[in-house]
Amino acid sequence: MKRFMRIVATLLSALLLGWYFSPQVYRVLHLPDVVDPSTELTAPVLAAVSSDAHLVRNSEDERIAETSEQTKNITLFGILPLKNVAVSANQRTVAVGGKAIGVVLKTEGVQIVGFEKIETEMGDVCPAISAGLMEGDMIVAMDGKPIDGSDAFSHICSEAGNSCTLSYLRDGETYTVSLTFASDRNGEKRIGAWVRDSTSGIGTLSFYDPVSGMYAALGHGVTDVDTLKLIAPATGFVTEASIQRIRKGEGDQAGELIGRFSVEPGDAIGTIERNTQFGVSGKLTALSEPSARIMEIAQSGAAHKGDAYILSTVDGSVSAYAVRVIRVDVQSSPETQGMMIEITDPSLLEKTGGIVQGMSGSPLIQDGRLVGVVTHVFLSQPTRGYCIYAEWMAKELLP
Repeated sequence: MKRFMRIVATLLSALLLGWYFSPQVYRVLHLPDVVDPSTELTAPVLAAVSSDAHLVRNSEDERIAETSEQTKNITLFGILPLKNVAVSANQRTVAVGGKAIGVVLKTEGVQIVGFEKIETEMGDVCPAISAGLMEGDMIVAMDGKPIDGSDAFSHICSEAGNSCTLSYLRDGETYTVSLTFASDRNGEKRIGAWVRDSTSGIGTLSFYDPVSGMYAALGHGVTDVDTLKLIAPATGFVTEASIQRIRKGEGDQAGELIGRFSVEPGDAIGTIERNTQFGVSGKLTALSEPSARIMEIAQSGAAHKGDAYILSTVDGSVSAYAVRVIRVDVQSSPETQGMMIEITDPSLLEKTGGIVQGMSGSPLIQDGRLVGVVTHVFLSQPTRGYCIYAEWMAKELLP
């Protein structure tokens, strides 16, 4: 009998241990500290909800009000404690977008995007490489003179002596280096580096705060096409964009929305104040088609597999297109890829073949709430792509 009980105990322990390392428990352990009331928990995970009332004193008029806070005490089989999380039904509301926009960024200084050897009488040399400069470095001053663009950089180079002191940014830190120019066969002074001072393209407005006018777009940062590093803007703005035609993806080449937009600051509808891995943000100053769709941002734990839709502009105006959420990652802190979706809308598949460049930033709606934003497409499967949780994007980009 004792042997039998030991066998049963061993089997139960193994079963409990197996469940502890199961996907359901993993999901619980990686939930954020505050969850949405609709966050689903599946067996064998159980949650007991308790309400804790406490007093809050208002410092302005000294009134005392009673508020309540709910907590989910989550256990395995009602025995093994897993995690306690707060339950909050007060979610931020935003105006969802879907409108195509032109994104214009002007870098701080000039960014090095490549190198070249200079032919001299002494042989081929590259002063920039010899000085220790790297692709992605942002040259912001020469001999103490600020550089605000490629033309200014060329002019300052022409007026410098045989050597100079460059100030540059790398990974947010400022450095200085001495550099000796090389003269090419035409006698022109060169540093042996290709530089760029601006970039632009089409993206999608994701959402904005209807009160402050602060917006978030793209769902990913704007990177240099050559170095793949985030561009640090000195100035930037967004403008209205109109889609002229669509180029469908072929092979491993992503499709693209091809359109027109102004790169003149006077035509801006908003500023760009931040360019991060979660997208770009700033303040809207004008919007010809203000969104009437005011929605709650769902917490990341509320997303689930199943039907949803995205808002995007692939022709004349913002339209809703059916998708299916096929993967949901549990995240307790901001990350750039949280969900995977598949386009199921026949009209969108006919127009674009799936997700194309320019659709980044399209808001993802599920159960009447904003759950995510489209970020990247699978080159080998353009009907599928990644989304970032809207909760993380709002937390990182909106005040």
